[in-house]
Amino acid sequence: MLKKLSLIALALCLLLSPALACQPQRIALNLQLKGLKEKIKQAVQIELNNTDLDLSNAAAGLARTGLSGDEARNIVNELVIKHTFIIDSCTTDIAGKMVTVAPDTYRQFEGMDISTQDVMIKFMETKQPMLSQVFPAVEGVDGVIIIWPVISQDGEFMGSVSAFFKPATLFSALCMPEIKGTGIAVDVFQLDGLDIYDSTGYDTGKNIFTDPVAQQFTDLIAMGHQMMTDESGTGSYSTIDPDTGKPIKKLANWDTVKLHDTAWRVMSSLVVE
Repeated sequence: MLKKLSLIALALCLLLSPALACQPQRIALNLQLKGLKEKIKQAVQIELNNTDLDLSNAAAGLARTGLSGDEARNIVNELVIKHTFIIDSCTTDIAGKMVTVAPDTYRQFEGMDISTQDVMIKFMETKQPMLSQVFPAVEGVDGVIIIWPVISQDGEFMGSVSAFFKPATLFSALCMPEIKGTGIAVDVFQLDGLDIYDSTGYDTGKNIFTDPVAQQFTDLIAMGHQMMTDESGTGSYSTIDPDTGKPIKKLANWDTVKLHDTAWRVMSSLVVE
């Protein structure tokens, strides 16, 4: 009898408040988003940490071999071979000149002065390991670098070693196998709002705070500010379906990957309306 009354009460609640009917589904969807996002976040963090460790070891090796020569070339070549998402790896001297570049496809950039790039200026100010923001590189594409100082055994600053890559290449390799057939999209944002990877391919390179489409939706902008403030969270927002041109509602879950002083927000999302 009690079970029957409980079912009747639940049915009445749902009739009086239809929105309640969606709550269990929303909870299930959010758990799905959170679980997938967590897998991707962990995979990316591991890849970033491993690449960073290998750059640290490369810097130690270059401290012994110097920034040029066959041994130095072998060290930067190994970074590119081991981490296939890397476009190129190079050593740079104290004047900001590219010394040894691998693979050979990019050897033409050896001798180029990159000391005036914002990334190099920031690095030279601190001489500390860093993951950069997205920037237009001399290679002709926008990407980021992980860079490590090369310090001699006497403690003198010799220059740096870096790995340049497009975030989309790294994230695509880790995301696409996980989200295939789920209907879930993954976006990765810098803390300035720049979308550095969109698994659908539509929003990569757009800024959530300045994009004309995003400006149409106050809830999207509000969630964007919340996402840049809170390292993890959930939310919902409105946007335009790029295939139909019609407004849609999406549920989102986000978290953070970090390397040195740089953080990226990893967001999974799913259409709910």
